[in-house]
Amino acid sequence: MSWIQLRWHLQSDQVAQAEKLLTDHGAVAVVLESLADEVVLEPDPGATPIWQLVRVKAFFHLDLDVAELGAELKQLDPQLHENCEFDFIAEQDWQAALHQHAIDRRFADRLWLLPKSRAADPRPENIACLYLEPGLAFGSGSHPTTRMCLSYLAESVRPGQRILDFGCGSGILAIAAALLGATAVGVDHDDQAVLATTENARFNAVDSDQLQVFNLQDWQRLTEADFVPFDVIAANILAGPLQQLAEHFCALLQPGGRVVLSGILPQQVDSVVEAYPLIDFVKPVIEDDWACLIGIKNS
Repeated sequence: MSWIQLRWHLQSDQVAQAEKLLTDHGAVAVVLESLADEVVLEPDPGATPIWQLVRVKAFFHLDLDVAELGAELKQLDPQLHENCEFDFIAEQDWQAALHQHAIDRRFADRLWLLPKSRAADPRPENIACLYLEPGLAFGSGSHPTTRMCLSYLAESVRPGQRILDFGCGSGILAIAAALLGATAVGVDHDDQAVLATTENARFNAVDSDQLQVFNLQDWQRLTEADFVPFDVIAANILAGPLQQLAEHFCALLQPGGRVVLSGILPQQVDSVVEAYPLIDFVKPVIEDDWACLIGIKNS
């Protein structure tokens, strides 16, 4: 069976109204994705996602009145001709797209990232299994920045270490660290991200002794006496925030501790490195035009 597919780029504050409009016109599915590779989460129906720029995909039966729908969409988005397009998609293309972005990847033979649909499968011994939903952006496991961070954690994290995942989003890095035997802390500025991390931790049988999750406001209320230095700080966010957080991260990291920083474009590497004078960085890891920086704090 074929479908009509709509692809539409919107600001986040337009999404709730757009989703209702599309559903009212018979959309059989509405998919929200980050347009700027921000973290993938799953908002409740009608909730506004945390992303600033959103790609909306909607699928309709072939009897859709495209002209009528287009006229209503233009009332919400006057620049519709620039931000929206319709095309046809076959059933097999839909299934292939889902399969392409399903996560099934091993890291250092210590961590196996799998879709939640595989959680009932027999679990192999001697490897930690982390179950998440498929996705296309940060936080899902299919984005190169996340893969580079996971590769480092799987290779290097040891039981008993303390790991901070700052900008935890889906919780993928913090949960991975906990499954590898570390004690993890996840921090995010958005309550929806905190909820997503908490729910994903619960699904993966990671309890509050293994992983604590804070929103940014609660985190900032903690005093210096509340902090135990971290062995590893991982932050898969963007270059600007990484530079702004450099002093904070270095204060939280114990001597000899490591930072794992991603969400960086190769041309931004030098400016991020300059913001961390207390960190000795190794050569950046580059994958698909994204960079990951790994460094050790001077003793």
